[in-house]
Amino acid sequence: MTLIQSLKIGYVKVLLGIRRAVISTVQKCLFAPSTDPKKILLHRIGTFGDSIVALPAISLIRKRYPDARMEFVTTYATALNLSVIIKEGIFDAVHLIDKKSRKSGIQTLKHGNYDLYIEIPQNYGLIKTLRNMFITRFILKIPSAFGWDEGMTKLFAKEQLMFYPPLRESERFVRNMARNGIVGGIDYPIKTETPQPEILRCFGERKVIALVIGTNVSANMWPLESWQKLARSLHEKGFAVAVIGGDQEKERANTIVEGLEYGYNFCGAFSIAQSAGFLQLCTGAICHDTGAMHLAYAVKTPLVALFSPRQLSSKWFPPEEGNSVVMNMVECAGCFRKRCDDNICMKQIDPVAVERRLLEMIGSSKQ
Repeated sequence: MTLIQSLKIGYVKVLLGIRRAVISTVQKCLFAPSTDPKKILLHRIGTFGDSIVALPAISLIRKRYPDARMEFVTTYATALNLSVIIKEGIFDAVHLIDKKSRKSGIQTLKHGNYDLYIEIPQNYGLIKTLRNMFITRFILKIPSAFGWDEGMTKLFAKEQLMFYPPLRESERFVRNMARNGIVGGIDYPIKTETPQPEILRCFGERKVIALVIGTNVSANMWPLESWQKLARSLHEKGFAVAVIGGDQEKERANTIVEGLEYGYNFCGAFSIAQSAGFLQLCTGAICHDTGAMHLAYAVKTPLVALFSPRQLSSKWFPPEEGNSVVMNMVECAGCFRKRCDDNICMKQIDPVAVERRLLEMIGSSKQ
């Protein structure tokens, strides 16, 4: 590490340290410690992947307060919010508030008589975090609350990736719970549903490798030719290849499995619970940085995740145990672009190296 790089990382550490000190001080001033809450309100925003990474922390909260009534609220609600992913019985009630009804939604929550509020935070800045703390205490009138943290900063993203990578989101949330006395083992209480028997019969005795090709960010996309090369090679080694994604990936998936006797396009065919159940039955998976990647490791399917270094990507990495990440550092790392004309960071990921990494994990190159 050069002197300039050291100074940049030092600045990031100081900045986050100041944020944490301010947030911790304000939390202690505004909120009383909670010992035996009867009614808890838990808040998390985000969609598919954002929801899955929050599950370990939520599981810990439920185990810590098994008899409390726990309600979930999400603002900016979307169809793929946490309440449709998590197992039944974790939440006693769900409040979905969209942007247009935030004020009325907050008014409703004011009358909830909650003892404890727990935030599973996005990467809020300091001002927004403080604003939310004051809303919780003085508008919702909840006496105890925790969960906010120092978040992250986009400053010097390339240097952070190289020398001071942010924690995985799931680890960050578990750390936040530990800071407030809630500790325990990690699990993912996620809904699963076994796919239809006719789908499973088509594979025969072959082991199945899932190719998770969906992504909402084109800069995260591995070239179609690389997916094709990988699929053909896996098929030649005796594996069945199943492509998973949304309706918008159907055409690309057809190209990937074209000419493969045991190649299948399931894009748009599964619900989230069915996708989880299917991935659970797969021998391994190759995934973009996408929501279904989080789904794969949540059901303990070994995976190789293909990442661009365009952002603070380490926060979305799968757990280290049983999984692997392929990410090439390039000169333009930390660009935060969602579209890229060159996309060299993804083009440089070698299908042969990806396959080798997968086979090393699953322990065999044959069925």
